[in-house]
Amino acid sequence: MTTVLPGLRPTGDRPQQAVGMPELLEVIWHETRASRAAIHRARPNTRCDLRISASTPNRELIGTILLDGDCACRDLLIDMLVECHRHLADRAGRLGNPLGAARVHVRKKAVHDWIRRRRTEVGAQARVDRLRKSAMALGLPDEFHRALLEYLADEAGVMAPLDSQEALLRRLATRCAAEFGGAAEHYRARVAAGVTVVERHCRSGTRVNAGTTAEPEKVTWWERYIERPMGRRPRRTDKPIAAPECGDGTHQLPEQDGTDTAEFDARVVAVLVAALRRQPIAPDAALRAGLADLVSQGLLPQRWAVDLCSDCNRFARAAKELSALR
Repeated sequence: MTTVLPGLRPTGDRPQQAVGMPELLEVIWHETRASRAAIHRARPNTRCDLRISASTPNRELIGTILLDGDCACRDLLIDMLVECHRHLADRAGRLGNPLGAARVHVRKKAVHDWIRRRRTEVGAQARVDRLRKSAMALGLPDEFHRALLEYLADEAGVMAPLDSQEALLRRLATRCAAEFGGAAEHYRARVAAGVTVVERHCRSGTRVNAGTTAEPEKVTWWERYIERPMGRRPRRTDKPIAAPECGDGTHQLPEQDGTDTAEFDARVVAVLVAALRRQPIAPDAALRAGLADLVSQGLLPQRWAVDLCSDCNRFARAAKELSALR
């Protein structure tokens, strides 16, 4: 994906130092170094393909830059450029050092807002630093379980791949060891039992709206802020289900080997439930894995699986139904 961003024109009634987009990008590049490194660590199997080029400044535009690539750090840079442009434009004529103001804005506010916005876009809590003192945490038995609640809510919004329930438990055990001391392997059993307690508590409280004001969807706090966003985290083993090569464009039902409909349905459900058991708190990921298993076993046409995965509403309903089977 390529994005071209023109340079910034000086605005306002009073003179202000002209800011070119290449100069602004240099400031943002420096201030987002740690955030971009974190993005790259979160996507270890994806090479950063960001490419940046700048045009020669002219009378109309104070430099133009082009950003190309699909790495998530590109989105961060573009959003920071747009945000800094707005920040400087709103203060036109009042800043003696616009680049310095942009630097401080990125460091103290813009990047943090970007992270919170990205988390909310996947359905996770925007920030979890106050969660231990929240009403939801008060009903948990002790500080250890309140810490698990915070870890789970945080993990639900992380962009890094999460391969399985076991991988999540390892992550939680490592975080427990870092906070409470000791070795991560010593927390494995305690974490597994603690997650069960936290899940039961979060499913028992007042339901929250996972839909919109016009079309509300009341679900448990656990489903809204843990289960659904956790299921949206990618897996390193995820592979797109390829569309079938069909000459006439038609798709036939898979052969049922003489079995009746009830038996065939039972086989399909068994495959999906097995996938859910491997990832019990990530129904979205479990559904994708189950669909891939159905295709590989000849129980579902590839095109049907592709169509379901590409339809957000149908997929969400299917994931909800699969979660209920547990």
